[in-house]
Amino acid sequence: MARFSYPKIQEGANVKYADLNSQVDGSNTVFTVPENYTSGKLFVWFNGVMQTRGDTYTETTSSTFTLTFTPETGENIIILYTPT
Repeated sequence: MARFSYPKIQEGANVKYADLNSQVDGSNTVFTVPENYTSGKLFVWFNGVMQTRGDTYTETTSSTFTLTFTPETGENIIILYTPT
């Protein structure tokens, strides 16, 4: 299994990390963030590569986002976000 390096989060920065791998099932393109986030303050990584808002994902609601591709089971989605 591949290992990925993600940015270290500074304590108290009001930024949260979430591992969304449990939502990756080979058919899901809409992912749920653990809590509402501030628009423009959601950052998505797919298999260790930061994705581009408006290109590979869109902020769908204040608690979901949609990928423009379908991750396969076993692939990795992690996010950093600022809660509202």
